[in-house]
Amino acid sequence: MARKTRQEKLESYIDKVGKCQRWREQEQYEQTWRRLVDMYKGKHWPATTATKSDLIAVNLAFSTINVIAPSVAVNYPKIVVQATNPENRDRAAFVEAVANYLWKHHDFRTPFRRTVKDFLIFGHGWVKTGWKFVEQEQQISEDERESMFNSALTELDAFALETPELSNDLPSEEDVAANIPSTVMRIVEDQPFVERVSPFDMFVDPAATCIEDAQWIAQRINRPLDEAKNDRRYKASARRRLSANSDYSEDIYAMSDDRWEFLDDQVVIWEYYDIMANTVAVYAEGSDEFLVDPVSMPYAYGHPFTMLRNYDVPGQFYPIGDLESIESLQLELDKTRSQLMNDRKRYARKYLYHERSFGPEGREALESEEDGRMVPVVDENRPLNEVVIPMPQVPISPEIYAYSDIIEQ
Repeated sequence: MARKTRQEKLESYIDKVGKCQRWREQEQYEQTWRRLVDMYKGKHWPATTATKSDLIAVNLAFSTINVIAPSVAVNYPKIVVQATNPENRDRAAFVEAVANYLWKHHDFRTPFRRTVKDFLIFGHGWVKTGWKFVEQEQQISEDERESMFNSALTELDAFALETPELSNDLPSEEDVAANIPSTVMRIVEDQPFVERVSPFDMFVDPAATCIEDAQWIAQRINRPLDEAKNDRRYKASARRRLSANSDYSEDIYAMSDDRWEFLDDQVVIWEYYDIMANTVAVYAEGSDEFLVDPVSMPYAYGHPFTMLRNYDVPGQFYPIGDLESIESLQLELDKTRSQLMNDRKRYARKYLYHERSFGPEGREALESEEDGRMVPVVDENRPLNEVVIPMPQVPISPEIYAYSDIIEQ
């Protein structure tokens, strides 16, 4: 079988990701996830609902998630490493100490807790792990420049002593000073990282039923256009042709929020991990060339993603979360409390009275909320118990309150 060209690989990657997006749209996965986020936020009633009645949201979804989440990721874990070979006991103890130190020092707990929140709400969460190495070009200080100059002179003097026949050909102090650089590359970050990735930005082979049998994984990353153009990890020719595709981003997040209209120009970057070929490539949305050509996976353990799964559904890749299983009860509880509130509003005491038995002062006193107010009656020929009588009311059934308790339980 002939090897694919870079262009053919890029077209294949774009086609596979596009099919996955259409599949998720058809199965309404993202629509369900947005609905579950709204449920957690307490937005249980559609914004289009137009009614004069009160709409009550008893947000048990919020309390349910925040009761379970601390039991999963509230404390720092105690990582234990055991040696399979007695000769490696000291090495295992060292690895254990380093792992526990890194977890606390780099605060891996924070992104993990965010992923746990996804795990409970959506049914799954994604964690990306790896090693971050960043270098930046920085100006050197005068002290550093002087130190480099003195070191160069010391080396020249030592070289002149070893090879006196070449001493006349050595550079002068002025030449040495002119060749001292004004900038130097410094290591800014050189450490492991753990970051939470939004489930909306992770795309997996639709044929997969679990992460182990997926043939490819892709991550969508939204970056400022200027930042992407200045990223030297990308090919220079591809960086120059990058263009903003914020409309695409707005279409993705239109149902979740409107923050895109307040941001600078954005570009959608795709990281495509071909698990079968053990390669990774990077390209921009709408581009016709790779930002980073397919290269061997830089991770010894395969792709850098870990998926936290909640309640598995047989034969399906995406599990269900705690909210999806109680969604119908949550909505029923909201409707029950709303009906109860509106019935209580209708249960207002009314009175029937003979209008000609009261003058203006009597009606004003009758309608007053003051306690002990005297109400003058004009008609003296009618018994007082016939002048004003309470209007019969149908009381609210106590079963309505009990039904609400049953739903909560």
